[in-house]
Amino acid sequence: SWLMTGRELRGPLAAGLACRPRLALQSSSSEAALSPATEHLLSIGFSEGQVPKVASRFKQAFNPDVERSVKPVLKWLFSLGLSDLQVQKVVSNHSIIFRSSLDEYLKPIVQWLTEVGISDDQIARVIARYPSLLSYSVEAKLKPTVQWLLDIGVGEAQVAKMIATFPSLLGCSLEGKLKPTVQWLLDIGVGEAQVAKMIAT
Repeated sequence: SWLMTGRELRGPLAAGLACRPRLALQSSSSEAALSPATEHLLSIGFSEGQVPKVASRFKQAFNPDVERSVKPVLKWLFSLGLSDLQVQKVVSNHSIIFRSSLDEYLKPIVQWLTEVGISDDQIARVIARYPSLLSYSVEAKLKPTVQWLLDIGVGEAQVAKMIATFPSLLGCSLEGKLKPTVQWLLDIGVGEAQVAKMIAT
C-alpha cells in the first residue's frame, strides 16, 4: 500500500492491521466521506476508540479527499523519520496540518529548520514535540524570532540548540513576551551579554 512504500511496519502495528475490522460509520454523507481517512488513521496505529475523537477534528480540519490531502502528508511525516507513535501524536494534536500545502507551507518550514542548523534526526523530534510549529509562517514568525535572538547576542549554534531542545520557544510572541522579558532584564540592570547567556541556557 501507499503507507508501506519504502517502509515496513513492525511489531503489533503490522500484526493488528491484518485482522483489524473496518470501523462502522454512521450513514450521513459527511461521516461517510470520512471513511477513507478513518481507515488510514487505523492504518497508522490509532485504536478504534481513538478514531472518533480525531475524526471529529478532521471533519472541520481537512478536505476528506484522502488521495490529495491525507496520504501525501502522512507519507511526508514518515519520510522525515517520525515513528508511528510520533505521527499519531502530530495527527492527534495538530490535525489542521491536513489543510496545509506540502510544497507551499510544510516543506519550507523543514527546509528553514535545516538552514538554521537543525539536523535531520533533530527535525523529527522537534516536529513530534511541537507540531504547532508546522502552522507558523517562516517569513512572518520564524525568521523574525531567530533574527531577534541573533541580534541580542545569542550565537547561531546556541539558537539551533535552543530550537532543538525547546521548540515551543518559536511559539512565543516576539512583541508580546520575548522582547518585553528581555527589556525587563535590561531595565533591572542585567547586562546584554548576561541576558544572551541566560536565554541560551
